[in-house]
Amino acid sequence: MQAPPFPDKIDPWRLAAGNGRLEGELMLAAMPRLAAVSRAGGKASVSLVAGVDENGVHFIKGEIQADIEVDCQRCLGPLRLPLKVEVALGVVSTEAEAGQLSDPYEPLLVQDGDVAVADLVEEELLLALPQIPRHEDLRECEANGYAAPDPAMPDVDRRQPFAALASLLSDSKRST
Repeated sequence: MQAPPFPDKIDPWRLAAGNGRLEGELMLAAMPRLAAVSRAGGKASVSLVAGVDENGVHFIKGEIQADIEVDCQRCLGPLRLPLKVEVALGVVSTEAEAGQLSDPYEPLLVQDGDVAVADLVEEELLLALPQIPRHEDLRECEANGYAAPDPAMPDVDRRQPFAALASLLSDSKRST
């Protein structure tokens, strides 16, 4: 049996009031902000449930999984990041309500209208990306042509990278 098609937009208030579920896959290439920082391709697997908790908070909870490929900031080679994002959003209509939202919820500000599911998933994946993505193992960077600094090299060159310019300046004064 095939799963029903994934909706483009949802009304989070109605989804939570009806104890709804969102399950399916979204193409990563359809998420423009994520595509700008990663290599397009693959899918995000989405499994979310909505409801109203004992305090009356409308929520959306669940998990988003995706394999994102970005550029390592050390060697500029490809870096595959398997992301598993736990989602716990409290649906609010004002910023004042967002400030009063208790743990474990992060606010999802919805004043009126529907929310694009792809935008919601994209935002959560972007927040899960590391600020400076790089290979954990330096050998993976070296395999991409990165030359690690030689530990035997004196610290003078690393602390004063422009020290050689001083000698060029004195040479240019002598030639004039």
